[in-house]
Amino acid sequence: MDFFSPQQWEQAQWIGKLAVVNPFCEERTQVERHLLGKRHQERYRVWNSVDGELSVNQNLSILDDLCDSLVRDGLSRWDACGKDLDEQQLQSWDLLCLYWLFSRQRRPMCANVYLGEQSESATSNLYPAFLQDFSQCLLRPGRRVPTEYSPEGIFALFHQLHRAFNYTFDFIAGGTLAAANLRSSIWQSIFTHDLRRYYHHLRGSMNQVTTLITGESGTGKELVARAIALSQHIPFDPKTRGFSTNHLRGFYAVQLSAMPQALVESALFGHVRGAFTGAIQDRQGCFEACHPCGCIFLDEIGEVSQEIQVKLLRLLQTREFQRIGDETLRRFPGKVIAATNADLKENCQKGLFRQDLLFRICSDTIQTAPLRTLIDSQEQELRQFVTVLSKRMLEEDTAAEEFATAASDWIVSHLGLDYGWPGNVRELEQCLRNLLIRGEYHPFHSFPEEKKRLPWREWLKEHPLTAEEMMMQYLQALYEQEGTLAAVARKAGLDPRTVKKYLH
Repeated sequence: MDFFSPQQWEQAQWIGKLAVVNPFCEERTQVERHLLGKRHQERYRVWNSVDGELSVNQNLSILDDLCDSLVRDGLSRWDACGKDLDEQQLQSWDLLCLYWLFSRQRRPMCANVYLGEQSESATSNLYPAFLQDFSQCLLRPGRRVPTEYSPEGIFALFHQLHRAFNYTFDFIAGGTLAAANLRSSIWQSIFTHDLRRYYHHLRGSMNQVTTLITGESGTGKELVARAIALSQHIPFDPKTRGFSTNHLRGFYAVQLSAMPQALVESALFGHVRGAFTGAIQDRQGCFEACHPCGCIFLDEIGEVSQEIQVKLLRLLQTREFQRIGDETLRRFPGKVIAATNADLKENCQKGLFRQDLLFRICSDTIQTAPLRTLIDSQEQELRQFVTVLSKRMLEEDTAAEEFATAASDWIVSHLGLDYGWPGNVRELEQCLRNLLIRGEYHPFHSFPEEKKRLPWREWLKEHPLTAEEMMMQYLQALYEQEGTLAAVARKAGLDPRTVKKYLH
């Protein structure tokens, strides 16, 4: 009797890919499509967003059933065949079981993310049942090679994965490909592009990598930073059955452009009594208050003085700092996330920003997308953003939805779907407040107007292209609209291999 048939081994290997793939990237959809074939529901091109409205990916239930069937078949044959599995087969089995374990924890862990201060304690209560499942499938007797995963490590990782998914999806709205790409970029910033390497080698040291978020003003850079900060790895102790800290205590935002430069240094590094006029007592700065699983968010880092840039550089190089007026060296154990809407490379050339500091903060970069790109002239996407913002303004859902419908209709009829939103989400918020109070909105004339799209013939006069370049531009535009190579090939009437040649 064989442990698995060749078809089952192939299914196990593909499900194993689901256990480690970025859920917001195109590869996730490709894996689902391969596993489900004709049963795959194509409407879930962008994770959990259909026509600009939140929904549940119905492919998950089919995948969970398939995975559960494979695991239970394997467990029923383990005593007879488990000892014969080689190292490669055991690796495939382990990844299959990890997805099975994750699917069994999905509902309770997702619910626990939103419990605030009780989140970690509620999640800890799930550990006994998780440990029983883990032992049942990954700690089986007779294995040639022990599993490379520990129950406490995987439990902590699952908790982190659920936080990362929920906060990333909640904070970054939109069903366009641009929104999906931003969510995918955030996921990579948290876990890198290789989840297995992250688990084995990086989960305890990712706080040493500084993340730089760039983009136009009002594009949600702080929301991106918050999603990353609330999704940091938090160790789990199986002896005490507890996490080392609560994830909500891990975000320290410092608005560098909102305070006088004289106070910025004290806010960051702290000071001792008598260090300067008005320092009547010792003060702990945010770098000292931050715990190892926490993040310091430095908004508008391009606005700080050269003197503070030097101190930030030293902190990032040595992980040490001093309070103002004190010689004692203190350690900074957390992660730094910086943001700017300025061109730091240009500022370096002008002598306004230190190049060595730029090199220290740009090892991991995320580019936010402007609102006009996220909406992409699609009415359903505009309505989704309007609905999300309306629910923040009006407590009652029914009232919020009624206002969102009326506000969306007003924007479409008065501003049009091609309006550029130069103030991005911040401008849309003020637009809605104007509509809520006065029933109308007049954009500020000081905002630069978005350049209108030129007709195709006129655009070609300014941008002459070869036939090869024109085909590339055309297929790229289709890909941004459709999201998959297969869909582009169908719409363009081309062989998928031809499409792939022009897009890669």
